[in-house]
Amino acid sequence: MRREIFLLCAVISSCSGFSFIEEGDKEGELKVAFNKVGWSTSAGAYEDGFNDSGLIVLQNGSQLQNATQRGYPDSNSFILTVKRVGGDVVYKGKYGDRPQTFKLSAGNYDVEVVSGSFTVPEFDAPIYSDSGTVVVEEKKVTNLSFLCRQSNGALRLRFSSDFVTRFAGYIPEIEDSKGVKDYGYSESRYLYINPGDVTIKLRSGTTGGTDRFLITKKSISAREMVTLNLHSSSNGGGGESGGESSVITGILIDTTSIWITDNIVVGDKRDGSSRELAIRVEEIAGFVGAKGVWVSGYVAGYLTTASLFSSPPFDVETNIAIADTKGESLRSLCAGVALAAGSIRDALNLKSNPSNLGKKVWLKGTITDSYFGLKGVNSVTDYVIE
Repeated sequence: MRREIFLLCAVISSCSGFSFIEEGDKEGELKVAFNKVGWSTSAGAYEDGFNDSGLIVLQNGSQLQNATQRGYPDSNSFILTVKRVGGDVVYKGKYGDRPQTFKLSAGNYDVEVVSGSFTVPEFDAPIYSDSGTVVVEEKKVTNLSFLCRQSNGALRLRFSSDFVTRFAGYIPEIEDSKGVKDYGYSESRYLYINPGDVTIKLRSGTTGGTDRFLITKKSISAREMVTLNLHSSSNGGGGESGGESSVITGILIDTTSIWITDNIVVGDKRDGSSRELAIRVEEIAGFVGAKGVWVSGYVAGYLTTASLFSSPPFDVETNIAIADTKGESLRSLCAGVALAAGSIRDALNLKSNPSNLGKKVWLKGTITDSYFGLKGVNSVTDYVIE
């Protein structure tokens, strides 16, 4: 009788989605395949199984329109690498050219499959991959299935007509940790980028110009598909610059891509001198030490030394955390706000006012380099809350 054991790879693998099946009484062998996935709207569940026919595009109702904006690579063209841990490479080549079975000596093997190479920002270049470590045992066949996820992020810019008119003499640039790419006003595609901090700038003149100014800086993770709508404010108003993000989920390549749209108003430089010119959390590092600065953001919770608490009940009234995105749950993307005893603490703290969670707030105070390990605002003298 055949015995099947399904194991998650959380202990020995950095991947998500590997499953292992042991079959008795055979020499040590390794077989690999792409996981066949079915979609269940009840819990986003998938059915285990093995299918070499290629990757499957999952359809999730109204999000299919987003899902079909990209083409998908043939799984046979993925690059498969099998390497003994601490030893030699057993195989590196196209997945479609692999042997049906790898006969290997017992031991631990690093296995990776990736749809292509990616270094600097590129259009039309989503990368899908999975990797992990598998144990091959003597006299057993180990079947390894890949559940590939998008490993890079993407950014798309959209420009209002007033923005294009006002900044006609500039060229938008998108820069990640590995390189920079021009993004012309007529462009409409997603630019795929390395996860991490990304800056969007305007460069004066034609290609080769040196005068630049920063529009915004964002942190983009793997699988995030971010759209920035850029507007111009002729009067320099910055009140809409923190615009509430709209998060849409699309199920793609056996996983979730995160579709985010944000709105940014570019006018006169925001310097925090008034509520209308309030700086955002992502800009706060450039104002450390400044006093009487207006900062805007959404109330994300409160801070402790190690955590962001963003759901009730709230037990702390001495600080709040704010972020550029409503519903932010990552501590690293927040700024801390110290609430001294008095009317401002009474109005803003979440212990007494749990309904403040998610509201937009404007604060005037002193920018500090470290508050609970984050950039922050203290000595708050004025505030407005929506």
